[in-house]
Amino acid sequence: MDKDQGLDKLLVVRAEVRAPRVCCPQSSGITTPLTWTSLPAQTLEKAPKRIAWMAVICAFITVTIFTLQGQFQPEVAEAQKQPAVRLNEIVLLSMSLLLAALYRFGWAGPVTMLRLGHVFQVAVAFSLAWFENSMPWNGDQPIRGMSALAVWIVASSLFIPGPPILALAAAVLSAAMGPLAHYLSLSWYGFPALPTNRLLILYVPPFLVAFCSWFMSRLVIRMESTAQRAKELGSYELEDLLGKGGMGEVWRARHRLLKRQSAVKLIRGEVLVAQTGRQADVLKRRFEQEAQATAALTSPHTVSLFDFGVDDGGNFFYAMELLKGLDLEQLVKRFGPQPAARVAHILRQACDSLEEAHRQGIVHRDIKPTNLYLCRLGVQYDFCKLLDFGLAKWRVSNGDGRMTMESVTTGTPAFMAPELAMGSSDVDGRTDLYGLGCVAYWLLTGKLVFDEPTPTAMALAHVQKPPIPPSQLTELPVSDGLERIILACLAKKPPDRPTSARMVREQLEECSEASDWSPDAAERWWKTNLPEIVSAQDSITQQRAEVLEKSR
Repeated sequence: MDKDQGLDKLLVVRAEVRAPRVCCPQSSGITTPLTWTSLPAQTLEKAPKRIAWMAVICAFITVTIFTLQGQFQPEVAEAQKQPAVRLNEIVLLSMSLLLAALYRFGWAGPVTMLRLGHVFQVAVAFSLAWFENSMPWNGDQPIRGMSALAVWIVASSLFIPGPPILALAAAVLSAAMGPLAHYLSLSWYGFPALPTNRLLILYVPPFLVAFCSWFMSRLVIRMESTAQRAKELGSYELEDLLGKGGMGEVWRARHRLLKRQSAVKLIRGEVLVAQTGRQADVLKRRFEQEAQATAALTSPHTVSLFDFGVDDGGNFFYAMELLKGLDLEQLVKRFGPQPAARVAHILRQACDSLEEAHRQGIVHRDIKPTNLYLCRLGVQYDFCKLLDFGLAKWRVSNGDGRMTMESVTTGTPAFMAPELAMGSSDVDGRTDLYGLGCVAYWLLTGKLVFDEPTPTAMALAHVQKPPIPPSQLTELPVSDGLERIILACLAKKPPDRPTSARMVREQLEECSEASDWSPDAAERWWKTNLPEIVSAQDSITQQRAEVLEKSR
């Protein structure tokens, strides 16, 4: 299969004319009485969880260090018995557990948790400084290392997502707890004061780190905002990358307000910038072509378009319904050739989509197994959807093509109609019927109509060679009526093919297999072979029902 064509479903761009711009929120901020600057909403939403985890880790480290030091250092064990140290430890553990409980049970909102987080930062700093000063310093010995306050300030700037100015204030207060605790311990314990030079060596580094926290906070917030914007397109938030080609991407996304899952195809702005003017224009026109063709169709067997646009970052996107199932190429590769009754059932649905498209003057020009998707839709199984109108051609009354791009491969060699292989621009719906015949051949036999070593040889075979009847390549029974329809679609000359997709559908309904694939048979097949898709969709439906019930 042509590698470039394999990317058709990934290459998604947006024409800058005729289409509305959809603005992407630029790290929307929530200004609270606590802050002097705006904090990104997404960062603020994450604050409670991060602060709770910091509190739990702090409690665990506190208990561990106190236990180990008390076990192996007798002088530290004596200091730990002091009432002030014990009270300090109890207060610290209580605050840690309180923050964890507030998050776990939802008793405090993000703003409250952020306030408490900065209070907790300063309280822990005082606790560390008090413990450091719970034993007398030897003024004659040099200070080795620095106060633990420096490490705590760095950790707090990473865990507590405060705005830069607030982070700086909390960090400076935390650093100030060192000298404060030292001078309080002098009157409390009667310890001798450290010489000024020793005191500076011990407590200047935390102040230096505190001022660096301003830059760290700015960097963390900027990185989080950039990461969030990279996952936002208009009203959609990107969740999981489903596929990636040379220039395009396909994501599972969710509408932020409707909470509806979608498939978003996009090409990032920086990719377009890297292209030549001609290449970028071709990609934009291809996106506009696909979006307009898809939006013009209402058949349930055509993939539904939800939205398309370009965000302020220059990312072009296309949002459509997210289908749960597999395409016809995967179907045959995983489960082998399909029974004739099921093939007829799938082809009839594809004909419904093609008939509407052809009546509106749209020729798909790239009918192939990967562009026909089999899914479960509601309570219906084996529901076929036609995808990817990126190579579609619009025909107008005078027979000229509109929105047809030069220098673009029009089709996939393994499923290419002879007239496309010959480079003819005069195509109509019968071109798509040839591709549909190739798809039917693949479903029945698990083989291509012409399996040649190179794309060029394959295209020439479609022009010159007669196809082997599919009944000769499969052990499954194929009726004469179904085989005649397929071979008629594979006729070399368009006038020898059926005149319309509706005619093909009517002929399929007259085949002996027409009624052999029932809804019950389709449901049994899906529950047996793809239970993970069935159970996942049932779970989503149940969750939505529960949400609706709670909202009443």
